[in-house]
Amino acid sequence: MLVKRYIAAFCLVAAVICVSGAGELRRISNEEARTHLINRVEPVYPKMAEIAHIQGMVNLEITITEEGSVTGLRAVSGHPILLQSAMDAVQQWKFQPFMEEGKAAPVRAAIKVDFFLEPGAEFLGDYRTREDECSRKLRQGDFAEAEPVCHEAIQLANKLPASFAADKMRAYGNAGNVAYRQGNVHEAVEDFQKQLSFAEQSQPSGSPMMGQVHANLARAYEATGSLQDAHEQYAAAEKAQETALIELEGRQAKLTAHAFEGIKASYLQNTHTILEDHARVLRRMGKTSEAETVEQKAAAIKESK
Repeated sequence: MLVKRYIAAFCLVAAVICVSGAGELRRISNEEARTHLINRVEPVYPKMAEIAHIQGMVNLEITITEEGSVTGLRAVSGHPILLQSAMDAVQQWKFQPFMEEGKAAPVRAAIKVDFFLEPGAEFLGDYRTREDECSRKLRQGDFAEAEPVCHEAIQLANKLPASFAADKMRAYGNAGNVAYRQGNVHEAVEDFQKQLSFAEQSQPSGSPMMGQVHANLARAYEATGSLQDAHEQYAAAEKAQETALIELEGRQAKLTAHAFEGIKASYLQNTHTILEDHARVLRRMGKTSEAETVEQKAAAIKESK
């Protein structure tokens, strides 16, 4: 008998909030949206799709109201047999309200619902529940409460099929952030090393996510005093950010001006932070000349804003 399971997850749009065109709703990032999800209804795997062994991704676009309900749901792409089931489930999702200037405001999000039949996927529902809770507690700063939940998410993630490297990357990244925030820096290094391993399996080498993953590991290395390792990871993070910016500029024509500028600003802000951190490590290593070069790059970004 086939084991039928599925998972719903937000598409990664950018590492931070993106702003859409004038007059349009604010578009939220994958990470922020996931941490606001408080009630997930899993889709029913269509019997016809199961018999025909149809798997795949359904892309949807939704509006999340001031109250956190889903409306304005629109199918973007996906197998016709899977579309209705995905829409029926997502229509029932509930979110914590998104705030703008202290008031609840509607937002627009692109999401995906994946349908899988492969063995091991039976753990997806439990994993997603734990991972969403872990992310939510991290966002709220409840690190002590997040720790056991994040560790449970890792245990479930490790049971997932090999094709779910991106989920395993996320699980170890969250656990590493919890450990780092609690001062368990050696544990954080181990978690971030595993995050990097899964990121290399699931992310393009020049994606902003790779930049963040390298930066996570760099900061953990720095906290343990492993400055050479930190230096190498910061250099890798810079390279990933530079490649991501080039890729963004290559698809500028496909974005609205406001969306492009919003995403570019987030990339530059992340790059600026990485450069400043890298310069600090270089100075600690006694590499003054190299530190000054990196600081000049950071200053140039700051002046361009």
